[in-house]
Amino acid sequence: MPRLRVPRWSPSADGLTGRIDDAGDGEVRVLEPSDTPALRRLLARDPVSGVSVAALLASRGTAGPGRGRSPAMFLGIDAGDGELDAACWVGSNINPVEADARQAALFGQCAARLRRRVSSIYGPADAVLSLFEATEWVTAREVRESQPLMVMDRRPEIDPLPGVRLSVPEEFGVLEPACAAMFTEELGFSPYTQGVSQYHDRIRTLIAGGHSLIRTDPSTGEVVFKAEFGAVTPDVVQVQGVWVRPRDRGRGLAAPGMAAVVRHGLSLAPTVSLYVNSFNESAVRAYRRVGFEQVGTFATVLF
Repeated sequence: MPRLRVPRWSPSADGLTGRIDDAGDGEVRVLEPSDTPALRRLLARDPVSGVSVAALLASRGTAGPGRGRSPAMFLGIDAGDGELDAACWVGSNINPVEADARQAALFGQCAARLRRRVSSIYGPADAVLSLFEATEWVTAREVRESQPLMVMDRRPEIDPLPGVRLSVPEEFGVLEPACAAMFTEELGFSPYTQGVSQYHDRIRTLIAGGHSLIRTDPSTGEVVFKAEFGAVTPDVVQVQGVWVRPRDRGRGLAAPGMAAVVRHGLSLAPTVSLYVNSFNESAVRAYRRVGFEQVGTFATVLF
């Protein structure tokens, strides 16, 4: 069977329930606002793996679908007695939750039927790879099959990097180039291809929320080290966007910088998490030096 390209258009949302029921072999359904407590309980099974989806649910306030021609939504598979056995967020990204390989494949079939444009699929590796295979999409730019999921729940034993602190709104001008450089290095294209104002709003939101940490060069004001908390819940904070200015790499800043980040993260939640590409061996070593331990494996499919 020929594989399909990721669709670049979306049909009307009319008939959404029927399309999902058909594509999901009668097991998958679109979650409704009344499913919000059950989805929260499902996410509570593994707060580390599901932190980004849990933060998203907290922000939206409901498990129900959005509005418009191509609404973002949660899909679910019932376990009976009002509980969910698995779920999947389908928005600009796709994130399976507590799904085994078979359930993830059903979610992939549904995602393909929805014909919406997505930028990535990420989450637990087995589920992500099964979901992606079921979509039969062939336009992935890259498949990162092995990304150690790592956690810490104690203060680092190494000293933190002096000068790491929360950024402030007035520093947007110096932080934005560092964020853009990190994004481009990590993903291979500029964040501005997806919209300048949206990306700037994302940076400003991180600063305003107290989720952006930096160390600046006292002589130039440039950012030397930075990291963000991409998802924050009462149980877990997830670190993302770790970056060291290129000319300062190899000077041993990453591990003590992360020690400072972990200290701050532990003031927000009892566990700090992150996931990292396995091929980035220097980053993995730095995180282990700080005290992070691997508890699982993620995968990411980039489009």
